[in-house]
Parts: sequence; C-alpha cells; structure tokens
Amino acid sequence: MPASSLKGDNTWIHKSFTLLAVRFGVNCAGRIRPNRLPVCLSGYNPHMGKRSTNAEPTTDRASGETLAVWEFAGLMLTYWCNARCAFCYVCSGPDRDGEMSVDDAIGHWSSLDRLAAAHGRSMRIHLAGGEPFHDWVQLVSILRAARDARLSPVEKVETNAFWAADDGLTRSRLELLDALGLGTLVISWDPYHAAYVPVERVRRCVEIARRVLGRGRVRVRWWEFLHDPVDVRRLDAKQREDVFREALQRHKDRLTGRAAIELAHLCERHSAATFAGQHCVDAILRSRHVHIDPYGNIFPGTCGGIILGQTGGGGLRTVEQVWQQFSSRWHENPVAQAVVAGGSYELLQRVRPLGYRELPGGYADKCHLCAHIRQFLVDCGIWPQAVGPPACYGNEADRAAAIPPQS
Repeated sequence: MPASSLKGDNTWIHKSFTLLAVRFGVNCAGRIRPNRLPVCLSGYNPHMGKRSTNAEPTTDRASGETLAVWEFAGLMLTYWCNARCAFCYVCSGPDRDGEMSVDDAIGHWSSLDRLAAAHGRSMRIHLAGGEPFHDWVQLVSILRAARDARLSPVEKVETNAFWAADDGLTRSRLELLDALGLGTLVISWDPYHAAYVPVERVRRCVEIARRVLGRGRVRVRWWEFLHDPVDVRRLDAKQREDVFREALQRHKDRLTGRAAIELAHLCERHSAATFAGQHCVDAILRSRHVHIDPYGNIFPGTCGGIILGQTGGGGLRTVEQVWQQFSSRWHENPVAQAVVAGGSYELLQRVRPLGYRELPGGYADKCHLCAHIRQFLVDCGIWPQAVGPPACYGNEADRAAAIPPQS
C-alpha cells in the first residue's frame, strides 16, 4: 500500500521534522555529514530537559528523598528477538533466551496492582521484550489469564511486526488481542529495525490494526520513517553507518545496551569528567516506571540492566516486597547508590579500584559511560546482585559487530 495512505497520524511528531531521505546508493544531498558527529546527549540530563553547562559537585542527592511508587510497569516476556538492532536497550537478539511463564507474569502483574492500590494509585501494564510475539500462545495465555483474574487492563503491547506475513494471520491475531482487552499496539519501526524487518510487514500490521483497533490505538516508532523508509538491508556498511548517524542526530536517545557498543563511535565523545555531577536521582528513585525481565529482575524504566531487586529469590516473592526493601535499603545497592550520589562519573570512581579502565576516546553521554562500566562489571562477575543478567548485556557477537571496535 502507498506510504501516502499512512499520513495523518504523526501529530505527536514535530511538524517541522525533516524526513530522513537516504536511498540505496545515495546520500541525503549534503545532509549526511560523515565528518560531523552527532552530539548524543553530551552534557545532557534527559530528565531535566535542558543541557547542563556547569557540573555539580558530587553530593548525597537523596537527602530527604523517598522512593516513588511504581505505577507503570513493563513485563519483558523474553530476551529473544528476531532482530538484533544496533540500538536495543537490552541487547535482545536471536541468540538470547529467557521466557516469562504465565504464572510468573500473573504473579508480577497482580503484585504490581496491589502495590499501586495500597498507595491509592492505579497500575499501567505493558508487555514488551525482546519480541513478545515470539511465542504467540504464551502471549495469549498471559493476556487471557490476566483478564480472567480481573487484573488491570493491558495498556499496550510492543512488537516489530516481523510476524505479520499475511493479511489473514495479522487480522486474526489483532482481533484476538482486541477481544482480550489490548489498549494500544505499539510497533517498533526505525532505521535499526529496518535492518531486519521488511517494511511491507510493518505497513500491513499498521493498516490492519487501524481497521481492527481504530486509528487512535496504533502507534509507530517512528511514523516519519514509515512514510519515507530506507531499505537498510540493501545498504553496504558505510551507507548503513551514514543512516544510523543521521538517526542519532534526529532522535537524541540515550546510548545504553547494544547502542553503547555499536553506535557510540558515531557520536561526538567527551572525557568522563564532562559528566561529573550529573546525578540519576530521577531515574532511580523518582521514576514511577520499571521493567521486570523473564528472570524476575526489576529495572528502572530507562535503565535496563541495573537491578533494583529480584522477585522469587532470597526470600523475596513479590514486587511489593522488592519495592519495600529497595525503598529502605537502596543505599546498599552499589550501583544505585553511586549513580544517585553523582551519576555515572561517581560510579567510575567506585570501579577504578576494581580494574576498570576508561575508554581513551571518551564517551558520548553519561549513559554511555554508565553502560560501559556496567558491561565491565558483568564481564568480571562483579556485583551480580546490582547489574545483570548477562542476557541483558553485550556478548562476543555484539562486540564483533561494532564498527569500529570500542576504543
């Protein structure tokens, strides 16, 4: 179907946004500048919404702080994904495993509902991955069990639409999701996903979802790239790198997960000291958003791989108990305590005596610094109660794919 038929749903995108216009074998008429590096959140605190001009001294940022009640939670049903996107926050891919059982999913869901209700709040749940559609039967079983248990409705389900191979299959699955109470379908589509998923499947999923769910219940990351896509699969390494560099310039996302390994070299980089004082109180203590992975690890909403606690182990069986313990003992978590006190630069001071060595080329942003340090900790088996699991971090395949290797 023509891309023009998709227009009109991008009101949440800045109207002045310039469309990505790279074509196979052709650069964007002077817009892609290989020698000009994107500034990927350098000196930027994403929670404050403005650039920092002066570094703050490292202090105890949590004086008087209380842990926010978690009200928005993503259940990561698996680390498996058909794609191994260069920007994946949790390093998902075909070589990753881990699957959340129906019992575990419903246990987390009901515990989250109770936690919110105990504080006079309501819980918002979304299902994520990896790729939640990897095991269709499991996905449906979880949604059916949640409906039967009268848990809070599922706000959204995320997917890259790799499974939308024909109209009949796509319609039948979306109709069932609608019957099971799905709020919104969120389709992951950008230059990184385009390296693995044909745009035809994404368009099919979008068009049929609009008819089944209604236009207001379908979202795409990014709409503008769906209107004017690039077949990244056909580009050579240099052309693909140019597309990714342009994407980093247009969308100032934080560099964590696989992006810290494979994309940071495309950004302007700075010494670690640049990020001194850029604390992470908002992300760790004030955020109401968390993710729970297939192994029961609870992460801050935007910081996959920092473990706030784990359900089912060490005598802790529910999300409520994890929240209660972290609320009173977060300062005993070496990673959380460091980044609350002074961000990733403070974490750097803690890990230098453990053998961590700074990247001589510097870091793109404070999240890149944090991600690189945490990768070191996971590789060395240090503080496994605070960083992990290995499935959420880079492996040899990820490092081999980095162009060039990190330095």
